[in-house]
Amino acid sequence: MNLRLLAIILIASLFVINSCSKKDSTPDPTPPSVPGCSSNTSPANGSFITSNSVTLSWSAVSGATGYDVYVGTSSSPGTVVASNVSGTSYSYTIPTTATSTTYYWYVQPKNASGAASGCVSTVTSFTFTVIQTPAPFGYYVVGYFPYYRGLAAVPDIKFRMTNVVVYAFYQVNASGTLSAPSSPSAPLTDVANKARTNSSKIFLGINDGAGDGTTNFKNMAATASGRNNFIKSVMNTVRQNNLDGVDVDWEFPSTSNSTDITFTALMKELSDSLHRDGRYYLSCAITAGKYAGGYRDAIRSEIFPYVDFFNIMAYDDFSTTVPYKHHSDYALAQTCLNYWLNTRSMPAGKCVLGVPCYGRPSGITQSNTVLTYSGILAQGGNPQLDSAVVTAGSFTNYTIYYNGQYTVKRKAKLAKDIANGVMFWEKYQDAHDGNSLIKAACDTVGRSY
Repeated sequence: MNLRLLAIILIASLFVINSCSKKDSTPDPTPPSVPGCSSNTSPANGSFITSNSVTLSWSAVSGATGYDVYVGTSSSPGTVVASNVSGTSYSYTIPTTATSTTYYWYVQPKNASGAASGCVSTVTSFTFTVIQTPAPFGYYVVGYFPYYRGLAAVPDIKFRMTNVVVYAFYQVNASGTLSAPSSPSAPLTDVANKARTNSSKIFLGINDGAGDGTTNFKNMAATASGRNNFIKSVMNTVRQNNLDGVDVDWEFPSTSNSTDITFTALMKELSDSLHRDGRYYLSCAITAGKYAGGYRDAIRSEIFPYVDFFNIMAYDDFSTTVPYKHHSDYALAQTCLNYWLNTRSMPAGKCVLGVPCYGRPSGITQSNTVLTYSGILAQGGNPQLDSAVVTAGSFTNYTIYYNGQYTVKRKAKLAKDIANGVMFWEKYQDAHDGNSLIKAACDTVGRSY
């Protein structure tokens, strides 16, 4: 080998050795830091979810290449429902449950160096709320019991005849919350106990405390916050007294002042609260439906799914001029049921026909001329007829129109054939012997007591 070639080989070898030496001396890249924890952003902590699919979202963390999502029913969930999620949200399908369930969740950011620690401290919760209609309980026989009546005056058997007792009334006050009646002859607690003892459900009846019967409802329902405060007050009263449901007696919202809109919103929101886990019932007293106008049209068909049954007030259709007429005859019952069932397509199972336990004259508007059914019988009225000549106040020998047993039996059968119940205003006004109107209805439809 000549000297020139040898020199070239030596120089090349030195270059290779030097290059390898430089490469080996270069330090490895610095590994990434373990990321910190993120914050949950949605759903809001403590919120309620009604859909069984929820999008969980969180804040991005610098240096994180993925996120593990933990969800469970304890405040320290240990189950990973999704691993290495690359984004900052995850669509979680909530397991089907029979009752409402609270879920807790957090995320654990991670990268090649490891996972963040202590992230369980960022846990938040949401409640999957099961909203479902409570089970119907057959043909409804509803009896109102006003707070100003003496409880002892109505025998237990009259409570057994009805499967729903509505305590009438708590009121919407000026602040938009609920007020109990002052100095009641029959407190709610006593009426509720008597109803339960006799296997009847007890509902809280609510009407308006304003003099015109609508102002407090109108003002309360006008805003979302007003409705929310009212519903909280209602639910507190229902739970504290272990009641079975609520009966709303706004009675006359109207399209003329847009209360049809706020009434609909109120009924939906109240229904959502009462129907959580199918726990409490919601009923509603509504106009007879005979006359077109703002009152009738205010009862929108969209509330039909929210309410468990409707008490149709098929009475007080009297005249102040001749020809005088019966205020609640059989023809009115047919007209009202036809309108709500056929024209408006109200579900038959939710349709309850109102029946009066009192008489009213036509042509005389003074309140002291309206007599209880038992009072009419005391003046010689026939329990099988629908009118009698009576005396009350300054009026003597005038004709009063009422429902006798024969008409009530016909109405009860009609309500069984095409609807689902009868409602009586009110228990105290009925006769408490064999002439009872509630008894006549129960005997007709085969309700034992």
